[in-house]
Amino acid sequence: MIPETEVLITGAGPTGLVLALWLHKQGIKIRIIDQADSPAKNSRALVVHARIIEMYRQLDLADDLLAIGYKLPATNLWVHKQHKARIPLGDFGAELTPYPFMLTVPQDEHERMLEKRLNDLGIFVERRVKLLGFVDHGSSITATLLEEADGISETCDASFIVGCDGAHSAVRHAIGAKYEGETYKPLFYIADIESQDEALANGEGNLMISNDTFNLIVPYNKEGHLRLVGITIPDTNDDTQRLGSAEEDHKITFDDVRPQIEEAMDLEIEKVNWFSTYRSHHRVAEKFRENRAFLVGDAAHIHSPVGGQGMNTGIMDAINLAWKLATVLKTDMDDEAKHQLLESYESERRTFALKIVTSTDAGFTTLTSKGIFPHILRNWLIPYLVPLAVKFEHARTQIFRGGSQLICSYRGSTLSQEGATGIVQSGDRLPWIKMGQEDNFSTLRDIGWQIHVYGETGPLVEEWTQRMNVKMFVFQWDEQYAKTGLTKNAAYLLRPDHYLAGIFEGPSVESGLEDYFSNRGLGR
Repeated sequence: MIPETEVLITGAGPTGLVLALWLHKQGIKIRIIDQADSPAKNSRALVVHARIIEMYRQLDLADDLLAIGYKLPATNLWVHKQHKARIPLGDFGAELTPYPFMLTVPQDEHERMLEKRLNDLGIFVERRVKLLGFVDHGSSITATLLEEADGISETCDASFIVGCDGAHSAVRHAIGAKYEGETYKPLFYIADIESQDEALANGEGNLMISNDTFNLIVPYNKEGHLRLVGITIPDTNDDTQRLGSAEEDHKITFDDVRPQIEEAMDLEIEKVNWFSTYRSHHRVAEKFRENRAFLVGDAAHIHSPVGGQGMNTGIMDAINLAWKLATVLKTDMDDEAKHQLLESYESERRTFALKIVTSTDAGFTTLTSKGIFPHILRNWLIPYLVPLAVKFEHARTQIFRGGSQLICSYRGSTLSQEGATGIVQSGDRLPWIKMGQEDNFSTLRDIGWQIHVYGETGPLVEEWTQRMNVKMFVFQWDEQYAKTGLTKNAAYLLRPDHYLAGIFEGPSVESGLEDYFSNRGLGR
């Protein structure tokens, strides 16, 4: 018997809310709980990258997000209060995506937007509910929940449980997944401030390097509201920084870090709305799945704040997992096919998480390491090389692809057809091409399999798509498609999360599509 709740979601941050929305859209009965008594009132995560906004189009959330966000036009680099470079950001990805910019949205506002959409659908987060544990029966799970308001516990039967419950995840502890990695020694501070300073509260980002540490200013609107992030400088001159206790860390106030901020920058701060300190980590769980339990977001991986990748990676986890859970729950598949599909979540997302943690760790190390070479790198080489590099289109493209998560690819996945060659391959994100007022992403508003053909297609393919209930979209050929690596008349099979599952050419397109689904047990 199928439980009334098909997926129990623990944690109502951005990843849990996105998972709930994407599952509900596919007809899955969900329940979402959170220990907090209300949504977050402040936040650390601020940047939403282009790939997330692209995916938000599936649920008509992109415009809502853009309405509350701020497009960061540029960032400035300062070394010891001297302006070294201004790097424009507005057109970095102009040929890559309909959202070629860096968007800043405070996480608390982002969460409120997502939760409101969930509430509009008649689904509400169950607050002050704690997961005490769960039993995996093999075909379902039974979770024990504690309603902290009245101290009453209950059980919840579900087909699956997903831990979106952060770095201290109860689901991760329950499945015994080690959280491998380290805690960075420097203690971060974070503050929301207000300033009308004409030089630094200018609507642009500002990175200040001083005394072998850094301070970062990120605006999130035009009215002088700024996010200030940096590292507190310890009262020691040696190269080792002792990890303090949480109690000691929280004793630090804004006034304690104000002197180093004033030393690094001439910023007139009018108001401090909130201030906090925290330790940053780089960790990846040894596994993202144990039978019917899954880990998503910070429960599975945690990063340094460099590049604003953590929340974005978690949201992509949720979207990747949502269609796979929905397929298993709604499609007539044998057990082995279900297992292989669900296993692909861990293989795809853990591989990507490891890459992101490696890159953000390298960036963080560059900004914070002591010694002569890191000092020269920060103070001399980076201020000279970065402005030079961004003058070249190829460098701008690579920087944007890496930072915006457009670089994410599932080549080599069991869900990616083997044998494809060329610029665009199975597992890649579909290249975005704008033709006049239209673009080829206009069809990507459904959560389902679809086929793109750039050129012409034959009657057998049309018959197959009708029989298999797979939508097909045919675009009139233009040489602009070839420039992005697409092949004329080929059939591009897109997964429900809009990554390329396969590329089929020639007279055997129909049989190739048939084999793709049958070999993976994906009954249509």
